[in-house]
Amino acid sequence: MLECVRRASPVVRASTIAGQHFFINTKIVFLLVPFILLLSVRNSASGGVSLGAHLVCARVAGLTDKQRAMCRASPAAIAAVGDGLRMAYTECRSQLGGYRWNCTGIGDGNDFGHVMPLATREAAFTYAITSAGVTHALSTACARGDLPACGCSSNRRRSPSPTEQFQWGGCGEAAYGARFARRFLDSREMEADARSLMNLHNNRVGRKMVKDLVRRECKCHGVSGSCALRTCWRALPPFRAVGAALRDKYHRARLVAPHPPPATHAPQTHLVIRRSRQNAGVGRQPRKSELVFLDPSPSYCEPDPVSGSMGTHGRHCNRTSRGEEGCETLCCGRGYNTVRTEEETKCNCRFHWCCRVSCDKCITRTELHVCK
Repeated sequence: MLECVRRASPVVRASTIAGQHFFINTKIVFLLVPFILLLSVRNSASGGVSLGAHLVCARVAGLTDKQRAMCRASPAAIAAVGDGLRMAYTECRSQLGGYRWNCTGIGDGNDFGHVMPLATREAAFTYAITSAGVTHALSTACARGDLPACGCSSNRRRSPSPTEQFQWGGCGEAAYGARFARRFLDSREMEADARSLMNLHNNRVGRKMVKDLVRRECKCHGVSGSCALRTCWRALPPFRAVGAALRDKYHRARLVAPHPPPATHAPQTHLVIRRSRQNAGVGRQPRKSELVFLDPSPSYCEPDPVSGSMGTHGRHCNRTSRGEEGCETLCCGRGYNTVRTEEETKCNCRFHWCCRVSCDKCITRTELHVCK
């Protein structure tokens, strides 16, 4: 018989909080909540008086009435949201570290953070990975038992396979995480315009990616590993795998347009993929797994606050690579400087009886290539 139990994902929460960010977009705005406020929310969630959570949630700027109510009702979940945002920003920089736009500035600042005014594919990726990070962190907290509102389903169902006779207990961590993330993040999108439709779509892609990558893991029990009994659980994917999958979707993101067109002055109800030819008719709606964007991306070669570009001057590049991190691409054709350094270190150390240590001197030569 196969018994299924809940088990936490391998993601480990950091014991210290250097700062948490709340995603509050008006058209994509990231608000950095001071770490002391989030710490207060976490302390309230772990046994403090409920009045503390009410006071903290009232002091967090930029939240909608619905988000503020969710903060007061579920302080433990809001603490997990902060963990998810921090994890998403870190993963964003990891996945796009060698690109011209490398998530620099996302989630930074003491009050309002980075603003991306253009509805580009970079904005689409940021929304998706943020939504995925919040979903993943909420699911992890649920699996750990940190969220009182999240638990196992009482409805047990049998395996559909006749060869495996077992009952599935079905702890819905990923489902709970996606549901709370949707309610919290999507509540900012109240304008009912093309940008809001884009944001909502990309939020859904991020949530869906986490749920799609959930896998079943099993452990055998029995004499000599006979697997007479198996314990199984649904395991969340490593967030690195979620980020890599979203980066692939970033490269295949779809340029879309609102429908009906703005010129008709009719309410915009959905997005359609833009046709490459004029008068080619209305395109199809994007799939639920596709990232979408409304505006072409700038080059990101030069600093431009209007487009949210930091430029690539002074960035390190790879002289031998032909990819995004290669000097030809990253430096935008401006060329690069080569900085050569030598470092002398002790190496090949040996112990002599008794009692001294002798070492050789080794010289390490390195080359750094820096965009002009």
